[in-house]
Amino acid sequence: MKTSLSVNDNIIPLNEFTQNYIANILCGIARSFGIDSDAVTVRVDAEGFHIHTVNGEIDISKKDFAKQLIESTVKGMLSPLKGVFWMQDITITSKIDVMGHDT
Repeated sequence: MKTSLSVNDNIIPLNEFTQNYIANILCGIARSFGIDSDAVTVRVDAEGFHIHTVNGEIDISKKDFAKQLIESTVKGMLSPLKGVFWMQDITITSKIDVMGHDT
């Protein structure tokens, strides 16, 4: 598993546990929408909150409860990380190798 986190275009280093934890959660969110994707990108900026997979963007705009739940989950994952604040431009990209090997 591999996860990268950037805040305002600055890379935030993540240890292996944190990378794996975030990757599992983001891929689990995609699976909850019926999308079995081994790559998920979350983008938070002034325009809002967006989740992308290899199949395109997951439309959560009309699912208010799901949107709130997902945003709370992502905020909770990021809150203990130093230098990460929700009102910044945030990009999280996670990839899980389906064969069980990191890419």
